[in-house]
Amino acid sequence: MRPLHYRWTALAAALALGALAGCASDPGGADGEAAAESTAASAPSAMDGVESFYGEYGDYVSVMTAIQDGKVTAEELEYPFVAQQEHVDTLNTWDGQSPVYELKPPAGGSHLSVWQTCTGSVYDGPIADGNAVHSMEHGAVWLTYDPELVEPADVEALALLIGARDYSLMSPYPGQGVAVSLQSWGNRYQTEDPSDPKIGEYLDTYVLNERFNPEPNATCSGGVTATAPQ
Repeated sequence: MRPLHYRWTALAAALALGALAGCASDPGGADGEAAAESTAASAPSAMDGVESFYGEYGDYVSVMTAIQDGKVTAEELEYPFVAQQEHVDTLNTWDGQSPVYELKPPAGGSHLSVWQTCTGSVYDGPIADGNAVHSMEHGAVWLTYDPELVEPADVEALALLIGARDYSLMSPYPGQGVAVSLQSWGNRYQTEDPSDPKIGEYLDTYVLNERFNPEPNATCSGGVTATAPQ
């Protein structure tokens, strides 16, 4: 792993949705006390070509507001995982296994209680989905690549791109079936071109994007750094 730190200015205000995120006890996690309605509109809009899993609600802020207002339940959503944020390894029913996700790589859902360090972190082996999902809950973008479809030189170029910014991480994802996949909470962009300029655009748009960040002000440092064979 080659972590590299990038200095970010603080968000204008934290969203009041942290209380629903199930991670309020995380070190550096969101305090869940700021007003939800003030800052979401200032976040960059979603980019073209990105898969959104929020359905008619469009973003995390809107879907959680709808749930809070009783207009919908998580189970009624087309993709319930955008509103599911339990720490599975703290439940009495946990079987000791990392959670399994229908979407691979996943773009949200209940997860492990410790995040994967995502300070511009480049991992040379696969990482546990459950830790990476927790990183996305903190506002990170996770770049994965299929090692059978991406040349080593392109892996190095992608590593330089990820290593230049905080709240991002990168790892191989054998068998994902597409050269490069970028996922953040509730969104995904996939491409067969490792030099696709939209890779950088996705990072610019979705890293710490207030519309899709379940835990504003949560840390990306101090998490798991180990790889986990799939």
